[in-house]
Amino acid sequence: MAEFTWRCGCEAVEAHLPRQGNRIVCYCKSCREFVEQFDKAERLQAAGGSDLLQVEPQRVRISKGIEHLRWTRLTSKGPLRWYAGCCGTPMANTLSTRAVAFASFQVPDIVETAALPDVRARVHLKGALAHVDPPHGSISPLVFSLLRNSVKAWIDGGWRRHPFFDAAGNPVGPREDPAPATG
Repeated sequence: MAEFTWRCGCEAVEAHLPRQGNRIVCYCKSCREFVEQFDKAERLQAAGGSDLLQVEPQRVRISKGIEHLRWTRLTSKGPLRWYAGCCGTPMANTLSTRAVAFASFQVPDIVETAALPDVRARVHLKGALAHVDPPHGSISPLVFSLLRNSVKAWIDGGWRRHPFFDAAGNPVGPREDPAPATG
């Protein structure tokens, strides 16, 4: 099966993602701040949207640079925000546990942009910096997909094969809160 390739800016970290997933644009303040803290606001879509591809984490393979993975958390209960510590490229969001089949990768660093699916939904529109023209899509299929993938992962044991967590369920990289962007 064909895969998408995600690469950080300096190409020291590379991951291979399944071609099946949900593409969304998230306008929440947290997603925007995650990208901005690396001084990479140009990666955001109009109105401050973060372009993401949600995939089943058990189908993701990190082929190089796992030693460069770092994570941060912008709020005490928010998602883990993964990035390449080598060059400060925002990578992905996960929950704080591998038990839920959820990983959303930053689309700007996916190599095969022409093969990406269309955006299925624009979410957290109240956080947008400007008006977002319809269509916005529906979050319902995304929630259903997350639930279906999580149940499937629990049944077949796939939840244990999460690329961002080790066999004991601990994050594979250290928490490192990046310095705030100066620009």
